[in-house]
Amino acid sequence: MVDEQHGYLLVAAGRIVPTTGEPPTGLFLKGKIKDGVFVPEGAIEGDGAFGDAGQPGWMELADGSFHGDQTSRPPFPPYVRGYLTKSGEFHPLSRKVTY
Repeated sequence: MVDEQHGYLLVAAGRIVPTTGEPPTGLFLKGKIKDGVFVPEGAIEGDGAFGDAGQPGWMELADGSFHGDQTSRPPFPPYVRGYLTKSGEFHPLSRKVTY
Protein backbone atom coordinates (compact mmCIF):
# COMPACT_ATOMS: atom_id res chain seq x y z
CA MET A 1 0.00 0.00 0.00
CA VAL A 2 1.36 3.42 -0.96
CA ASP A 3 1.06 6.13 1.67
CA GLU A 4 0.60 9.42 -0.23
CA GLN A 5 -0.13 12.94 0.94
CA HIS A 6 0.33 16.49 -0.32
CA GLY A 7 3.31 18.37 1.02
CA TYR A 8 6.12 20.83 0.55
CA LEU A 9 9.89 20.79 0.43
CA LEU A 10 11.28 23.79 2.30
CA VAL A 11 14.29 24.62 0.13
CA ALA A 12 16.57 26.42 2.60
CA ALA A 13 16.36 23.55 5.12
CA GLY A 14 15.86 20.66 2.70
CA ARG A 15 12.98 19.60 4.90
CA ILE A 16 9.85 17.80 3.66
CA VAL A 17 6.63 18.70 5.46
CA PRO A 18 3.00 17.65 4.95
CA THR A 19 0.47 20.25 3.85
CA THR A 20 -1.30 21.97 6.71
CA GLY A 21 -3.72 24.88 6.65
CA GLU A 22 -0.85 27.37 6.68
CA PRO A 23 1.12 28.17 3.52
CA PRO A 24 4.89 27.69 3.81
CA THR A 25 7.30 30.61 4.11
CA GLY A 26 10.53 31.16 2.19
CA LEU A 27 11.33 29.27 -1.00
CA PHE A 28 9.45 25.98 -1.37
CA LEU A 29 8.29 23.32 -3.78
CA LYS A 30 4.78 21.87 -3.84
CA GLY A 31 4.40 18.16 -4.37
CA LYS A 32 3.40 14.82 -2.96
CA ILE A 33 5.02 12.68 -0.31
CA LYS A 34 4.85 9.02 -1.35
CA ASP A 35 6.15 6.51 1.22
CA GLY A 36 8.47 9.19 2.65
CA VAL A 37 9.83 10.31 -0.75
CA PHE A 38 9.07 13.82 -2.04
CA VAL A 39 7.80 14.10 -5.64
CA PRO A 40 7.83 17.77 -6.73
CA GLU A 41 5.19 19.29 -8.97
CA GLY A 42 6.47 22.37 -10.78
CA ALA A 43 9.13 24.96 -10.06
CA ILE A 44 10.29 26.64 -6.85
CA GLU A 45 7.78 29.11 -5.43
CA GLY A 46 7.82 31.71 -2.64
CA ASP A 47 10.33 34.34 -1.57
CA GLY A 48 13.87 33.92 -0.33
CA ALA A 49 17.57 34.13 -1.09
CA PHE A 50 19.06 32.72 -4.28
CA GLY A 51 22.61 31.39 -4.27
CA ASP A 52 25.81 33.16 -5.22
CA ALA A 53 28.24 32.03 -2.51
CA GLY A 54 29.04 28.96 -0.45
CA GLN A 55 29.68 25.34 -1.43
CA PRO A 56 28.35 24.70 -4.96
CA GLY A 57 26.29 21.59 -5.60
CA TRP A 58 22.72 20.37 -5.80
CA MET A 59 19.79 19.32 -3.64
CA GLU A 60 18.11 16.04 -4.54
CA LEU A 61 14.42 16.66 -4.04
CA ALA A 62 13.36 13.11 -3.22
CA ASP A 63 14.86 13.51 0.25
CA GLY A 64 16.16 17.11 0.45
CA SER A 65 19.81 16.01 0.66
CA PHE A 66 22.67 18.26 -0.49
CA HIS A 67 25.58 16.95 -2.56
CA GLY A 68 28.62 19.10 -3.34
CA ASP A 69 30.11 19.40 -6.81
CA GLN A 70 33.14 17.40 -5.61
CA THR A 71 30.85 14.36 -5.15
CA SER A 72 31.96 11.54 -7.40
CA ARG A 73 28.48 10.80 -8.76
CA PRO A 74 25.96 12.65 -10.90
CA PRO A 75 22.79 14.13 -9.43
CA PHE A 76 19.68 11.94 -9.27
CA PRO A 77 16.69 13.83 -10.74
CA PRO A 78 14.70 15.69 -9.74
CA TYR A 79 17.22 18.15 -8.32
CA VAL A 80 18.01 21.85 -7.98
CA ARG A 81 21.45 23.44 -8.43
CA GLY A 82 22.65 25.95 -5.83
CA TYR A 83 24.93 26.67 -2.88
CA LEU A 84 25.09 25.42 0.69
CA THR A 85 25.95 28.32 3.01
CA LYS A 86 28.18 28.14 6.08
CA SER A 87 25.02 28.31 8.21
CA GLY A 88 23.73 25.13 6.52
CA GLU A 89 21.02 26.71 4.36
CA PHE A 90 20.59 25.78 0.70
CA HIS A 91 20.15 28.68 -1.72
CA PRO A 92 19.12 27.65 -5.25
CA LEU A 93 20.54 29.34 -8.35
CA SER A 94 17.04 29.83 -9.78
CA ARG A 95 13.49 28.50 -9.56
CA LYS A 96 14.33 25.76 -12.11
CA VAL A 97 13.98 22.08 -11.21
CA THR A 98 15.83 19.52 -13.33
CA TYR A 99 13.59 16.49 -13.86
